[in-house]
Amino acid sequence: WSVPVISALAQRSGVTTTYAAGSAAAAAAFLIAGLGLHAAGWLALRDPGTGWLSSLCMLASAAWLAPALVGWEGGPPLVRSLGILAAPFLVPVLAHLVLAAPTGRVHGRFRRTAVAATYGLTTLASVGYAISWDPFGDRYCWSDCTDNAFLLAGDPGRARLIEQVGLSVVIAVGVLAVVAATWRLATATVTARAVGWPITVPAALACALEAAYAVARLADPAEGPDRDLYVRLFLARAATLTALTAGVLWFLWHRRRRNTALRTLLNQLDRPAGTGSLQGTLSRLLGDPSLTVAYRLPRIDRYVDRSGRQVHPDAYPGRALTSIVRDGDPLAVVSHEREILDDRALRQRVGSAALLAIDNERLDAELLAHLEDLRASQRRIVAAADRARRRIERDLHDGAQQRLLAVLYELRLAQSDPTRHDDQAATLDALIDTAQQSLAELRDLAHGIFPAILEESGLEAALWTLADQATPMVRIATMPDRRPPADTEQAAYLVVTDTLLATRPEAGGLTINASLRGDALVLHLNGVQAPPSQYLLDRIGACDGVVTHQAEALHVEIPCG
Repeated sequence: WSVPVISALAQRSGVTTTYAAGSAAAAAAFLIAGLGLHAAGWLALRDPGTGWLSSLCMLASAAWLAPALVGWEGGPPLVRSLGILAAPFLVPVLAHLVLAAPTGRVHGRFRRTAVAATYGLTTLASVGYAISWDPFGDRYCWSDCTDNAFLLAGDPGRARLIEQVGLSVVIAVGVLAVVAATWRLATATVTARAVGWPITVPAALACALEAAYAVARLADPAEGPDRDLYVRLFLARAATLTALTAGVLWFLWHRRRRNTALRTLLNQLDRPAGTGSLQGTLSRLLGDPSLTVAYRLPRIDRYVDRSGRQVHPDAYPGRALTSIVRDGDPLAVVSHEREILDDRALRQRVGSAALLAIDNERLDAELLAHLEDLRASQRRIVAAADRARRRIERDLHDGAQQRLLAVLYELRLAQSDPTRHDDQAATLDALIDTAQQSLAELRDLAHGIFPAILEESGLEAALWTLADQATPMVRIATMPDRRPPADTEQAAYLVVTDTLLATRPEAGGLTINASLRGDALVLHLNGVQAPPSQYLLDRIGACDGVVTHQAEALHVEIPCG
């Protein structure tokens, strides 16, 4: 590039064939923008993960410097004609950068079609213009008015029409690129926006200025370095490409720093750490607070988080999933922002030491998952026992109790029969007493499981009823101002009844304080004579509750969930 660039910047006989040759400032802006993009592309080429960025930067550099080939006085005609072909491709490359940054992938069929259509239309317009444009017949010619190696059939009218169509495509692409960049930045997460904007924003601005340049050319084809509007547009276009170079360099520096941070992951994971150290380390080093790690449990083929809870890594379709594998078997799945990490980066950085640490964390997660399954099983057992108790209560109430009532009714009818004998009357009286006693025992048994008032009116009403019937005196000091869940009320009722069973009738009584603190129902019982039974400890433990007994006080916390 050095020969044509130097030749284009040098004025011969007062003839200026490029904007860059108009002044020292224009020449500096031209060179900084073009060579800066070329240098950024060369730096991107050194990173295996940014080959796409290297290609686009070098293509943009070539398209921006192409006018130097066109304005190369005395240069080979073929080279100058190649400049005419290459210059229009700056806009498609910039639009490609807008849609591909920062991952290099253009997501969505519509976006991919738009990029392909932009390249295709630009190719047709560029080739069509090259084979139709006759520099000797162009009254607006100013940069290359002597050579066109691709001319087949000169037609000024057709060449001008093709040029206008190409400029219209540039305007449309510029507007769409600005809209696409604005939409991406507005809908992106904070992490994705921080990574992508240094490339997306200047590339979109460059597209907008190329569109403005196309509008000016449509309105006034007589352009040249002597026109202030075109000179200002040239300097503005060079400034945005320089900003794009700075954005690419920042992106490469940030990516290199992130890769260096990934290399330190080995040392971080090699040291003893708490559960979830992989997730915490990756989240901190990659700057993605939403990053999560799901560990695969091969025996049951499911994924769990660091706490052992089952998760579905693909529950969020907008995020990227990177698998950490060993010998083809997945160990974990990292869910993260698409813009901050690719599969190759993580797989290259995570070595044997890190895999060993991941294995340890996966075993911890598996142990916690089994513990969570055990707790869930306990909760299901308690729920099944409660359902069984309610069924027994219902069967007692609707079955044996109703039959005893029917027997009592028949016995009272027989008792009221005037024709009975005295010995029959005594027998009937004894049967009635026995039936009434059996009925009372059945009612006490049914109510002793779960009284109906507990389900209908809540814990407070059930405890007041229990206090009226209890032999040891029961005092209710405080109660919650709202009802906790039914399961929590049942567990609290069992705490009181179990404590009453262990309290002697001659004791001084039981004082109950109940309140809601956060997400738990707190019971504090004073006057407790004996420690809680193992059944009560198991029952409250199955609810993830806590039972504390000290002296004559019992403190119980039952989660409301």
